[in-house]
This record gives sequence, C-alpha cells and structure tokens, in this order.
Amino acid sequence: MKTNYNNKIPNDFFNNVLKISTSTIISALVVAITLPIITKMFSASILGKYQLLISIINIFGVISCFKYEMAIVIPEKDDIASRVLILCLLALSSFCLILLLIFYFTSGVLLKALNAENLIDTFWLIPIGVLFLGLFEIIKYSLLRKKLFNHFSKARVYQVLSTQSLMIIFGLIKPSFISLFLAFISGHFISTMAFLKKSLMKIKPSKNIQIFKVAKKFKKFPFFNTPMVFANTLSNELPVFFLATYFSSETLGYFLLANRLIVIPMNLIGTAINKVYFQKASETFNRNKKDLFELYISTTKKLILLGIPPLFVFYFLSDFIVDLIFGDNWVVTGQMMKIIAVTAFFKFITSPIGTSFTIINKQDFAFYLTFLSLVLRFFIMLNFHNSISSLFWAFTISSAIYYIVYHIFVFRLLSEISKDNE
Repeated sequence: MKTNYNNKIPNDFFNNVLKISTSTIISALVVAITLPIITKMFSASILGKYQLLISIINIFGVISCFKYEMAIVIPEKDDIASRVLILCLLALSSFCLILLLIFYFTSGVLLKALNAENLIDTFWLIPIGVLFLGLFEIIKYSLLRKKLFNHFSKARVYQVLSTQSLMIIFGLIKPSFISLFLAFISGHFISTMAFLKKSLMKIKPSKNIQIFKVAKKFKKFPFFNTPMVFANTLSNELPVFFLATYFSSETLGYFLLANRLIVIPMNLIGTAINKVYFQKASETFNRNKKDLFELYISTTKKLILLGIPPLFVFYFLSDFIVDLIFGDNWVVTGQMMKIIAVTAFFKFITSPIGTSFTIINKQDFAFYLTFLSLVLRFFIMLNFHNSISSLFWAFTISSAIYYIVYHIFVFRLLSEISKDNE
C-alpha cells in the first residue's frame, strides 16, 4: 500500500513557514525592484569591487561565531541558552580582532593574489563587515529560539530594505565603493538594533553556568559544522575569486547582477520547499523509516518539474531580459546568466533534500561531499579559466557532477534504510 504523504501538519508549522517564506518573497521583490536603479548609479567596476569584498566577508562571516549561534535554539533552559548567546558574542569579538590583525600583516599578499590591490587600503572594512554580519546571525537565531517567527521574518526584510534603500540614497550623494559598503553594514546594524531587545534573554544569577562548560557542551558545532560551512561557502564563492584573479572588477560587477537575478526567483521556491521537506521527512522517518525513501523520490521529481521552467526562461531569454531592464551596458550579464541558470537548476533540485543526511544522522557524508565539491570545482576551474565562458562552464559542470553524486549518496543510503525496515 502506497504511503500518502499529504498527512496533516499542524497549522502553526504552516503559519511559521508562511511567515518566513513571505519575508523571502518580499526581500526578493525589494532587490528586484531596486537593482535597475542601483545599476544606473554604480558602474560595473564599482559593483565588482563590492562583490569581492562581500564574498570575503561572507566566507569569514559564516564562521565568525564558530557556529555556536546554531546552538542558541537547542538548550531546553533559557539560562543555558543565554550563556550560549554570551559565548557567541565573545567568539565573534575575538574572531574579528584576530581577523583584523591577520589582514593588517597579510592583506597585501592576499589581496594581490586576488588582483585586488585597490582594496589594500580598505582591508579594515572586512572585520567590520564580519562583525555586523555575525551580530545579525546571533539576533536571528535568538529570535528563532523564542519562536518569534514574525520578528525573524521582519528582521530579514528590514535588513534587505534598509540596505537597498541606503545604496540608492548613498548613490545619489556619492556613488562609490565605500557607499555600497556603508549601506551593507548600516542595513545589518539597523535590523540588529530593531530586534535587539526582543532577542535578549534573561540571565539568572542563581544558576551561574560557566561559559567554558557551555562551549564544551556544544563543541561539535565548532569542530564539525564550522569547517563544513566554511568549505561550502568558499566553494560557492569560487567564481568570484577566479573572476577577480584572472579578469577585472568590471567582470565581477556583471557577475553580481547575473547571480542576483538567478538566485532571487530560484530561492523563492527552494526556501519554502526546504523547510517543508525537512519537517515532513523528520516526521516520516520517526513514524516509519522505510517511507523516507519514497518521500525523497517524490520530492526530487517535483523539484525537477518545478526547476525546468525557470531554467528554460533564463537560458533562452536572459539576453532579452537584461537588455530590456538594464540596457546594452550589461550585455555580458545576460551571457553569464545562461550558464549560471544550469548551476542554479542542479542546486535547486538538490538543496532541499540535503537535510536527509541530518535526519538519518549521517552528517559525516555531507561533510565529505562538501569538501569534494570544493576540491572538484577548484581544480576544474583552475584548468579552464582562459575565458569567462569556459570558467563558468567549468563551474557548472563541476557543480553538476557534485550534485549528481550528492543525489546518488542520498538515494543509496535511503534505499538501504528502506530495505532494512521492510
């Protein structure tokens, strides 16, 4: 008898998913509306410098709290969770200080390697950006712990709305690379301060739990989650660093626009599916382990069907869309979008089902596959960077191989579980 996967899920779950999904949609619309204005104010070269800086900040930002921020939602008692929050703040401040010292002594070497000597005098912006990015992540996880999904959603919208608005305002005053960065940190600062009070947790002096004990209790996060997230982020940012090294900041600007135009619509659907799949897969696995395999097959088929239409739209109409909205100056963006769309498709049909490893307690497989992705993408792109087209096809082909291998591992593991529990 075939399992019906349309089992009723509690209304509060759907409400929370709706809140988060709605914020994603609003944020995406804000970006889509403001991008044509921003590209008129800032040149591709300026946007390229900004993209490189943000990519560096993102890589360090995701590990700035050593992933302890994820542990904020885990403790049953608020008293322990408050200590985790303090631990995150200590880790973040220490990380940013160390990062500042590292860049002070090595920024010349590192930025020259990326063909970004024009950023050497502004290396101090990187730790500042990491600091604000880390603070915002702590706030978001604190809101999730307190089940303030509505505030969590608002925080995301506030951040995007304030950042994009300030880009336009600063662009009217003086369109420069620094203007874009100030908009970035201001957006994160505004959203952080707006929800700071709501995210804070009370500390009870009578239950004085040492920070060191808390750090030890959740040591798996820095030891396992941190390197995996770092490798995954670095892997996804590889096109930025290859473009910076072998091409120009102007080319990076074209990529910034292409990437955002592709990621926006694909993430709209992917984010919601990811959350629904994780909840339903967890429920299915706890109820009857063998049914998880059928759910995976069913979800993958639906993801392929959902992903094909935008793939065709972007692949065949990118040139027309870019020319219509942004003009002839951004024609390279349209050419990039064709290839990026293929990568986005494979990522779209894989990302939601990636939580399967967590559900079946096989995170080590995800860890190894993440490093496989990094190594595979790097060496293939290293051998095919003679032109922008070959570089992006190298990234796309290596990504496709990685995502296919990912699916193979999920398929085999879930299939074995299904057979073992028949």
